Amino acid sequence: MDRTRRLSEELLQRHPEAFGSDFEQNKKALEELALIPSKQLRNRIAGYLAKSKQEEEPEEEGAAVVEVQKE
Repeated sequence: MDRTRRLSEELLQRHPEAFGSDFEQNKKALEELALIPSKQLRNRIAGYLAKSKQEEEPEEEGAAVVEVQKE
C-alpha cells in the first residue's frame, strides 16, 4: 500500500467528520490536523480523501442533468 493511501485511510479512521468530497476543504483540514512534510504529499492526500468520499456518497435517485434552453 503506498504512503498516500495509508496516510489517508489512517486520517479517515481518526477524523472521519473532518473530510468531505471537496478538495480545497480537505487541504485546509489537513493543515490543521496533520503535519504533512510537503505540499505535494498534502495535495495527494487531499485528493485521495475527496475521491474516496465522493465514492461513499450515495447518488440521488432520479437526479439528472437538465439542460436549459434559451429562446
